[in-house]
Amino acid sequence: MGRKPTLSRDDWIAAAADWIAEHGVAALAIEPLARALGLSKGAVYWHFASRDALLQAVLERWEAQGTQAIIELVDAMPDSAQHAEQLIRVVTRTVTDEGSQPARVVRLQYALWCAASDPLVGPSVERATAARIDYLARVLEQAGLAPAVAADRARIGYASYVGMVMLQATRGRGRGVGLDAPSLVDSYLAMLLAR
Repeated sequence: MGRKPTLSRDDWIAAAADWIAEHGVAALAIEPLARALGLSKGAVYWHFASRDALLQAVLERWEAQGTQAIIELVDAMPDSAQHAEQLIRVVTRTVTDEGSQPARVVRLQYALWCAASDPLVGPSVERATAARIDYLARVLEQAGLAPAVAADRARIGYASYVGMVMLQATRGRGRGVGLDAPSLVDSYLAMLLAR
C-alpha cells in the first residue's frame, strides 16, 4: 500500500489560490481544500498553522507575482520611455489571453477584490493597488506626461484595468463580455499616452 502524496508549502499555496479563484476567499477552509486534494487536513499543518496563515501566504505570493514581479520585469526593459507601453501590454495580456493560466489569474484577482473588506485581504489589496497606480504614474511620466497628468491617468488607467478584470472574470457567467485584445490595448494605450 503506497503513501498518499504530500504537498510542499508552494503546492498548498497554489492549491489555495486556485480554490480562492474558483470559490472565493470566504470559502477557503483547510478541510474542504485538503479533501479536494485527496489529503487529510493534518497535511496542511506541516506548513501552515491555520487557514489565515495559508491565506496570508496566498496574498504574499499574489502581491509578489502580480505586482512586484511585473514592475521588475518592466524596469529591466531597456528603453524607459517605452515602459508605459510595455507595462500595459504585459498586464493586458494577462487579462485578455485565453487559456487556463490567464483565466486563473483573472479569477483570483477578481476574488481578492471582491473580498477586500476581509481584514486579511484588504491591506494586501490596498498595497497592491497603491503600488500599481504609483508605478503606472511613474512610467507615464517617463513617457513624457506631466506629473499631475500622469497621476490622473494612472488612476483612470488602473480603474480601466479593474473593469477589464471584472469583464473577463464574469465572462461565461452571463454577466460579462469577451475582450478584443488587440484593439482594446491600442485604444487603452492611446488614451493613457495622449498629450
